[in-house]
Amino acid sequence: MDLQSSDYQAFKLWLSDVLPIDRDILHVLIGLLLVGIAVLWCRRGVRLAPFVAALSGALLLGVGMELLDMRDNIQTLGRWRWQASLWDVARTILIPAIAVMVVAWKLRRVG
Repeated sequence: MDLQSSDYQAFKLWLSDVLPIDRDILHVLIGLLLVGIAVLWCRRGVRLAPFVAALSGALLLGVGMELLDMRDNIQTLGRWRWQASLWDVARTILIPAIAVMVVAWKLRRVG
């Protein structure tokens, strides 16, 4: 299997060489990074809109990355590995969404 079927796959391989983390963890980190940006955006107090925007951005980014993976899967494997793509999108959005819910829950209990 040729893993460098596209510039996107070559970039992912380069990134995995530069960052000593698993590719699955990278999906979680992307989502958490966007949520972190939302936290900085809020500065004073917690507002829902920045977190919704961050989670929406994580979802769009995750789906976009998986569309590129789908294209490359079909080109190199002859089929789309949709289960792997579904898990990657879930990792990109689910862990950050849980983090947002936990923080919101804790803040409501304190306030």
